[in-house]
Amino acid sequence: MKKYILQLMSITALFCSMQVKAGNPDRAGGAGATQLLFNPYGRSAGMLGANTASIRGVESFQYNIAGLAYTNKTDIGFSRTTYLQGADVFINNLSLVQNLGSGSVMGLSFNSFDFGNIPITSESQPDGTLGTYSPQILNISLAYAKKFSNSITGGLNIRLISEGISNVGATGVGIDAGVQYQTSLVAKKKDIKKEDFRFGISIKNIGPNMTQTGSGLSFRSINSITGADRRALMGSESYNLPSLINIGASYDMRLDAKESDTYFHRLTTHGNFNYNAFSANVTAIGIEYAFKETVMLRGGYAYQENILDANDYYTQYLGFAGGAGFILPISKSGTRVAIDYSYAPTRVFNGIHNISITLSIDNKK
Repeated sequence: MKKYILQLMSITALFCSMQVKAGNPDRAGGAGATQLLFNPYGRSAGMLGANTASIRGVESFQYNIAGLAYTNKTDIGFSRTTYLQGADVFINNLSLVQNLGSGSVMGLSFNSFDFGNIPITSESQPDGTLGTYSPQILNISLAYAKKFSNSITGGLNIRLISEGISNVGATGVGIDAGVQYQTSLVAKKKDIKKEDFRFGISIKNIGPNMTQTGSGLSFRSINSITGADRRALMGSESYNLPSLINIGASYDMRLDAKESDTYFHRLTTHGNFNYNAFSANVTAIGIEYAFKETVMLRGGYAYQENILDANDYYTQYLGFAGGAGFILPISKSGTRVAIDYSYAPTRVFNGIHNISITLSIDNKK
């Protein structure tokens, strides 16, 4: 057990030392389409995205699209996030992933926000008697990932971004790309080789600036003297996408002495350094314990400059998150259902809750 504790301490120290005062906190608030930063997936949210290097399946859409390449046959995932509980804001996500053979995988994801109905007010009628409206935010992602070898995968994701209300809106396109590498750091025993170390890099939200357009940016002006009736248009400044880079690593530690290809007790440590173009950088560490790869407990901590400052901070998170999940096999071929839940406390309202359900259809014989 001593060697596992030393391994855990070494990996934790490595990622804590990666935190530098880089990034661009002076540009905080300068990007738009920040909904692209919200994670709707339960498993990775429980570790605050520290598992960039080892993320797999439908959750790869959020942090490293290269993880999509490990889909065996078909994955279908649905998740719902209660964002800042009490604010009545929800995030719904549906993801479909299909293995095409020869190491190629295609994926499609739909992510939408539900803000409920908001009363319409105006200068002349401020009491909200004009009906209601609901902002519309929809992101559609189309991805391709490839397994180049047993150790290396890569992926590319193109995302259509749409946001707005009835009379003002914007559309844009963002691109994600990522690679993952995995290998074994332990000696092979009895022809059993289990990849236990993983490294990953991804870039996200690279694309042209977006601009708001629509009739809502104009107003009617009537000259009280001449009676001239004119419509004035207010231009909208363009804004950048919230681009960022993830660099992560993870390590599986076996807590049992069995010499088999399946872990009875597994403890995985994750670390990720997040370089933000429009905010302070984030260093995240996460831990996942798995019993027979069926029941899992997770936790994470993400450090960002001034995160504990009551006044001068860059995020609504307090830095901590936790979660749990379990996998239910439903056929001998390997088809299974995974249910994951996570919670992260926040400075305002009552935190962020994520719940995800994923059906994995396998083709094992």
